[in-house]
Amino acid sequence: MPAKENLSEWYHKILDDAEIVDSRYPIKGMPVYRKWGLFIIREMQRYLEKMLDESGHEPTLFPVLISEDTLGKETKHITGFEEQVFWVTHAGTNELERRLALRPTSETPIYEMFKLWIRSHTDLPLKVYQSCTVYRYETKHTRPLIRGREFLWNEGHSAHVDKKDVKRNIKEIQKIYSKLIKELLCISFVINKRPEWDRFPGAVDTYAFDTLMPDGKTLQIATMHNLGQNFSRVFEITYETETGGHEHVYQTSYGPSFGRLLAAVICIHGDDKGLILPPRIAPLQVIIIPIVFKESDTGKIMKYAEEAKERLNSLGIRAEIDSGEERPGAKFYHWEMKGVPLRLEIGPRDLKEKKITVVRRDTGEKSQIKFGEIDRIEKIFDDISESLRKRAEGKFEGRLFKVNKLKDVEKYVGRGIISLGWCNKKECAERIEEHADILCSDENPMKCIICNGPGREVRIARTY
Repeated sequence: MPAKENLSEWYHKILDDAEIVDSRYPIKGMPVYRKWGLFIIREMQRYLEKMLDESGHEPTLFPVLISEDTLGKETKHITGFEEQVFWVTHAGTNELERRLALRPTSETPIYEMFKLWIRSHTDLPLKVYQSCTVYRYETKHTRPLIRGREFLWNEGHSAHVDKKDVKRNIKEIQKIYSKLIKELLCISFVINKRPEWDRFPGAVDTYAFDTLMPDGKTLQIATMHNLGQNFSRVFEITYETETGGHEHVYQTSYGPSFGRLLAAVICIHGDDKGLILPPRIAPLQVIIIPIVFKESDTGKIMKYAEEAKERLNSLGIRAEIDSGEERPGAKFYHWEMKGVPLRLEIGPRDLKEKKITVVRRDTGEKSQIKFGEIDRIEKIFDDISESLRKRAEGKFEGRLFKVNKLKDVEKYVGRGIISLGWCNKKECAERIEEHADILCSDENPMKCIICNGPGREVRIARTY
């Protein structure tokens, strides 16, 4: 396994060895998701969808094809995607009368239906979501899970009576995504309000959840968009008010990328040995390794291992026994690389004392528990998650920098997120972005690092 300092080589090796995805599919940027990666993504999806259901969202699934006239209704929107759309032009040998687009995102087709579903203020708010694939012809260098041409995500869309309800919904989605990212995945992040030139096409405001990868670059893992009435005016989505008038709805859209979330989990928590997975998303939470020195002990030790597995399974814990012919050291290496949170070692001494040796993947800490206390493993899972969360938070906060002089920017570029002042002038922004991308602008007053004029604080970083 290459050292993690060489992040790109380490990352691609992990994707292959841990059977996360296979990028050898003969269409660039369209990986095949394998068991280990797909299981983790589905756990994220279930966790997220449960929260969306509880918040009043309706699950939906829209067709992957969008007609050209529908996609082009919102001109800023189609302009923002025109270089990335995959077009379907033929059915067999027959040329289609109108081109059909493979879904790059779903605002336009969903809002065609919102126009039919919304009649009265009693229909609002209307909130829907779908977990699906989207397709964009990415022209930059593709990276598995991070930047591809087909990727998995969840997208939510909502319609509201006014701006106040839009803000309420954005705050609710912020809480939901924060819980997904921090609580389930144990990852730290910052929410950045994107500058005007980096908003989602057709949005009034865009808010991005950015995390930091080990190489110092930020990775955008989720977004929320305040669409105002831009789409509702184009699609004529109106509702009858309580007084009998008609108004255009206010809208939002939002979504996390499951692939990017998975990439962040892999890179942020992993080490030179391989993956380190938060227990709740690990495809296998416990691996049991029988350690046999004398052939006469084999039956007894295997029976004891089976009893441990059955007990763990009865608690809802995903546990398996590695009864293969490899030596214990080779088994340890394999399951550490796969990121299994706990390893249980069962040898003659454990059998004699009715105990089990427990080894944590995150710290390597080894301890013993009595067989009758095997339910303590659930508490150990909680401890592992909290440990990963604190470790990620410490690393994240250690890579936040603040500078007042342009010459100091280069000290920190590529090491994390840098805060500095900007006067809101385009020419100064262009000079700042010669060093790194502007992620957001804040309200804190701060002198512009370029012209020294009055301005406000902004965050910059190199990005994926």
